[in-house]
Amino acid sequence: MPYEWLPPSKNYEPRWPGRLVEKIDLENGLVLEIWDYSRRLAGDRWLVGMLAQIVVEAPPEAFSRRELYEVFCDEEEGKVYYRYRKERTFVDERECEALFEQLKSRFLEAALNYLSHPSFKERLIAAEVALYERRKAWEEQVKQKDEEIERLEEEWKDRPI
Repeated sequence: MPYEWLPPSKNYEPRWPGRLVEKIDLENGLVLEIWDYSRRLAGDRWLVGMLAQIVVEAPPEAFSRRELYEVFCDEEEGKVYYRYRKERTFVDERECEALFEQLKSRFLEAALNYLSHPSFKERLIAAEVALYERRKAWEEQVKQKDEEIERLEEEWKDRPI
């Protein structure tokens, strides 16, 4: 899986620094952060990277079980994220700033109305919590199957085949 740059947090430190370029207060009360995580690749060639992010606290009532919410808080700090990432590689050093501004302006032109919709927060929470709960259910199924395999291996280890 390729490396995806994320902003620093309490539990995460990125491989290379980025900078918060802009915070935009949306009409629905959310805050859109625009991050520049561009870096030099080789010589005068750069990776130009833009990350747009909205951070939302997930309430306990969004989860089907209180235990899942507590695990979610431990693992994800109680937050769900909208993230949009756009990158260009091997960009001439002289073109980096202009390309970043172009990526940012095209994103804002296309997505600002969608992100500002009054129900965006509720839909984001519902979608991300559902994904998280499905992932946890899958992890539990895998754990149970592994335990069953271990039990069967132990039970059959001394039997002739």
